[in-house]
Amino acid sequence: MIKHSLIIGALVVVGCTSAAANDWPFWRGPEQTGMTREKAIVTSWSLDGENLLWKSDVGGRTTPIVMDGRVFMIVPAGECRPIGSGRQDCVALQERVVCLDADTGAMLWEHRFNVFHTDIVENRIGWTSMVGDPRHGRVYAHGTGGELFGFDRDGKLLWKRSLTEEFGRISGYGGRLHTPIIDGQRLIVSFLSSSWGKQGRPTHRYLAVNKMTGQVIWWAEPGGKPLDTTYAVPAIAVIDNCKVLIAPAADGNIYGMQSRTGKTLWTFRLSKRGLNSSAVTDGKYAYVCHSEENIEGTEMGSVVCIDASGTGDITDTGVVWRRDGLRIGYASPAIANGRLYVVDNSANLICLDAKKGTTHWVYNIGRVGKGSPTVTADGVIYVGEQNGMFHVLRDEGDKCVALDTKRFKREDHLVDEIFGSPAIANGRVYFQSRYGTYCLGKQGAVVETIGEPVDLDRVAYAADQKATGTPGRGGIQLIPREVTLHPGDSVKFTALQLKPSTVGSWLVDVNAKYAVQGIPAIMGEDHVLTVGAVEGFATGTVTCEMTGVTETSRIRITPRVPFIEDFESTPIGSVPPGWIGAGAKTKVVERDGGRVLRKIAPKEKPSPPFMRLRVYATPPIEGGYTVQADLLGTARQAKRLRYQADMGLINTRYRMIMLGKAQSL
Repeated sequence: MIKHSLIIGALVVVGCTSAAANDWPFWRGPEQTGMTREKAIVTSWSLDGENLLWKSDVGGRTTPIVMDGRVFMIVPAGECRPIGSGRQDCVALQERVVCLDADTGAMLWEHRFNVFHTDIVENRIGWTSMVGDPRHGRVYAHGTGGELFGFDRDGKLLWKRSLTEEFGRISGYGGRLHTPIIDGQRLIVSFLSSSWGKQGRPTHRYLAVNKMTGQVIWWAEPGGKPLDTTYAVPAIAVIDNCKVLIAPAADGNIYGMQSRTGKTLWTFRLSKRGLNSSAVTDGKYAYVCHSEENIEGTEMGSVVCIDASGTGDITDTGVVWRRDGLRIGYASPAIANGRLYVVDNSANLICLDAKKGTTHWVYNIGRVGKGSPTVTADGVIYVGEQNGMFHVLRDEGDKCVALDTKRFKREDHLVDEIFGSPAIANGRVYFQSRYGTYCLGKQGAVVETIGEPVDLDRVAYAADQKATGTPGRGGIQLIPREVTLHPGDSVKFTALQLKPSTVGSWLVDVNAKYAVQGIPAIMGEDHVLTVGAVEGFATGTVTCEMTGVTETSRIRITPRVPFIEDFESTPIGSVPPGWIGAGAKTKVVERDGGRVLRKIAPKEKPSPPFMRLRVYATPPIEGGYTVQADLLGTARQAKRLRYQADMGLINTRYRMIMLGKAQSL
């Protein structure tokens, strides 16, 4: 018996956004390439003040974004306290979105939030970078706890979604989370997930939501079984008049997907492990890298140039050039001036010819390569190394020359690590170490104004022609694509059609025929769906049709509190409809004259990454309720070892867990 919720055991440019000249609104820059069209103003600086405009004590492990005179980033808030026996109390540790004045470093605002429902360790929170929308003056953040936030420039929270509690996001242990990107009206983020219904299968999914409202636009799951949690950020390009999302994924493949629909155009099979380095593009060419086992051959790691204009499996046909044996598994490449810059795992900065893949030079920047390089129009490179070194270098054709190197030392002997990438905006260089944020520049320097990135929607006037049944020329798109409602709730649906024109391809409202299945609900003439009386949980669909093309939205209905779930109305072998994370790991069975929800045990030793089970019965509720359940755990034997179940409950994002092996609460 359960009350509420249960846990058991060929232009490389930015989407439709009109980025302000000289801003850095995305983690790899305005063109998503790790390159700026500005020329370098600062080639040397001093920790004592020379060309150091300001330093803030706000530190972390990410890359700042710079937009409209402000610097935005996610950072840890608070510290863990030692409580003896080598243990720490990190209950009070939070994350925060921070906004600093780009000219002075002064704190303008911050938004603190808790870290929950994650196994990520405290020293890896604040992993992701933010993304800015210069067109509307908004910024977006993906927190370690799984919340996706939309803010205005002054810090007002406009909307948020809980990716874990609403969509079954899986975060893993190592902190590897995905930075969102913006393409037109879409905010796109990816993660491993196990949700409900057809999305109960654990896999790597891509989610596009409306950047203004947070409503779901599309889902995509192009890949196979994920091999790891990863953090590669997709790139967007226009290739053959089609907007393409180029995404290195957790199954070791790279996928080309229509950015408006998420439909897969092509697949390139590369690695036997998940991919962490982000892609960069130049025209129709995409550049990707990794440091694990290749699909073929015995060498570890590879850098590959792919012709991204193909369709289907392009593993063989799409190779322009490749360099096996280069192990670039953490840092993302930069492309500038016809050259590709990569940092391998041993902190060697390698300059390759972008057309041929040949090596121009190699320069060592330290011991551990995690930070990604940023390159200026005149060949100056800014790059950090994990052990607290920051380099200013110059590409001089056949060699790399050091202009300035700083090593950050602390009196407490802690390493002031650098994991992120420098951001260059308006003649200044912004970067973050674990214990500070720095702004390099010259007072009174004259900064050349560079042009705005091209608007992809105006370039791709014939976009989305390649895949069958997609928006464009009769295709439709239904929004929202997924929604959770209570009995009596209403939601308005909008059908959109892509109409090519000479100045762009614009989604516009269309009339369509609607059908509701699986739930007691009425679709009004204004396309507003109203849910009727529902006993317990239910799921269904809303389908719209026009000119022979259909699109379907998923509907999940949960009861209002208080409620009781005893599983007696749930068919044997299934799970309560719409329970997040339950489908692949549990089923209802008969026991002691009634029905119970049972966890499906693995055949061998329990595997925490997959078999750890957290089930969310409803969307997040602020609080003021009690959760009560009857739980039964049984011991099991596997390979001479005896295992006791860990069981518990979730209430208001706190977990009470009974540890079977330790026999403790």
